[in-house]
Amino acid sequence: MGADGRRAVVGLVGLGVGALVLAGCTDDGQAEAIRSYDVDLVAGADGSLEVEETISYDFGDSERHGIERLIPERAPFEQTRDRLYPISDVVVESPTGAPADTEVTSEDGVLTVRVGDPDTEVTGEHTYVIGYRVEGVADPGDAGDRVAWNAIGTGWEVPIEQVDVRLTGPAGAAPVAGDCVVGTDDALIACPMDVEAVGAVRAEAGGLDPGEGVTVSATYPAGTFAGAEPVLEETFSPAQAFRLSPATAGLAVGGLLLLVVPPLLRARRSSPAGSGPRAPQLTPPQDARPAQLGTVLDGRAQRHEVVATLLDLAVRGQLRIEETDPDDAEPDDTEPDDGSATDEQDETVPSDWRLVRTPADPRGLRPYEQQLLDDVFSDGEVVLLSDLQSRFAAVESRACAAMYRDVVERGWFRADPAAVRRRWYGIATGVLVAGVVLTVVLAVTSTWALAGTGVVLAGLVLLGLAGRMPQRTPEGAGVHERAAAFREQLAASDGPWSADADQMADLAGAARTDLRVRYLPHAVALGVAAEWTTGVQADGPDTTPSWYVPAHGAGYVGVWPALLAFSAPDNPALSPPASAGSGTGSTYVGGAAGGGGGGSW
Repeated sequence: MGADGRRAVVGLVGLGVGALVLAGCTDDGQAEAIRSYDVDLVAGADGSLEVEETISYDFGDSERHGIERLIPERAPFEQTRDRLYPISDVVVESPTGAPADTEVTSEDGVLTVRVGDPDTEVTGEHTYVIGYRVEGVADPGDAGDRVAWNAIGTGWEVPIEQVDVRLTGPAGAAPVAGDCVVGTDDALIACPMDVEAVGAVRAEAGGLDPGEGVTVSATYPAGTFAGAEPVLEETFSPAQAFRLSPATAGLAVGGLLLLVVPPLLRARRSSPAGSGPRAPQLTPPQDARPAQLGTVLDGRAQRHEVVATLLDLAVRGQLRIEETDPDDAEPDDTEPDDGSATDEQDETVPSDWRLVRTPADPRGLRPYEQQLLDDVFSDGEVVLLSDLQSRFAAVESRACAAMYRDVVERGWFRADPAAVRRRWYGIATGVLVAGVVLTVVLAVTSTWALAGTGVVLAGLVLLGLAGRMPQRTPEGAGVHERAAAFREQLAASDGPWSADADQMADLAGAARTDLRVRYLPHAVALGVAAEWTTGVQADGPDTTPSWYVPAHGAGYVGVWPALLAFSAPDNPALSPPASAGSGTGSTYVGGAAGGGGGGSW
């Protein structure tokens, strides 16, 4: 190829590159816009409005099916009411021959008019004429009757170049004032308007961006729309939903009584007889053990019954309780000594204990006692109380479940108290949830919500009664009364607390002759340990239980405070340490009816 040929090729390439560069600098085609939007409004004497919208829509180079027009039919009016603008007689045509197939739907207070053929696409500029009738637009008033209409709503997605609105009143009615505003909800400015000689109001606006609208209003002499009223609809309000009437009150009270009276009678039968003067009870009724008395007294097996059982097993020689020597413990730098604690306090209130299982005869142990012993000493015959800390909740749970079985086997309860309570808590929760659901449904759909509150109250009452549902047998009721009398005696600590050794031959050491030692577990189980030990210390006996080994000798003065600390339900050695913790665009402008918006599809 010669030089001339090469120059020709280079020139062609340059032209091609230039053409590509120029092509890259052009846009992707003309954007959609509304070239003109004419709105003709005719108000009727009944307060209605005939609307005709002529929309010149330019689809540009886009291939679309047609346009979509969204018109509000509902607007908030008062706290408990909405204002409705019922729309009817929707008619659509296209003078330019664009497909005018129309689909009209209403949802969530918005009427949607979709115009076009889903099988046909259009481009360029086309005109659509949409006509419809709106009821309840006029606002009659003593100072004048007003008609306001959002001719262009703020919901349009495309710019609008020119707007022309004409509002005509009923035949023979001339407006006394008119108004026009343009912009967005929070940025409005006046737009040009005239009152024509024929009694019409004419307004113009131009250059609207997407989201901007136009509102036109006219005020007519009072009486122009005689008899016209806004169309209002009640919405939900507590005052309406919970309206008091004989029927709703009767249903609420009836539902409450129907659901509550039978359980209330059952709970009354389950409750112990009314408290009154009781005969002194100086011994445990029916030789009952501490945990049995504590459970029958309040129907609950809890931690203090478990600790009382450990003490009772020690009293009966099944285990030994030893204070740990604080000199053997690791130093604790987190609590510096400020001199406030005395040596006597350090000696009498130990921080931990050692439990030692003895080779005593296990015959005569109740199943819950045997289980507790086996669980506590599952890792060996000697265990530190603090070593039980991580698993004591499980030990306690199994022991309490066995205690419930025990009082049922003894014939003191008709069924497991814990299971009965769980069942009634479930029933009460179900009634409460059903009542809440019923009340909500009635509130949303009617004015009968008050009737549902009876079921809600019944659920709350049943929750309060659930703990009283376990039923004692007649024998259990008798044991309860004697246990309560025995508890009062222990709290008073003024009985003849001594007995002959042959009366308690199965007990260990000092417990055989000193009932103050023997009944410490009972006082713990019955919740009067503090009163009991106070009375015991005041008497000042000089014996120390053989099953309890103090860390610093056998002085009696420090033993009872230590035992009280050991038996406390919140004993730190058994309580795990606390862990460280832990839109949519607006459719209104100018505060009038109408508005909305639209776009293409």
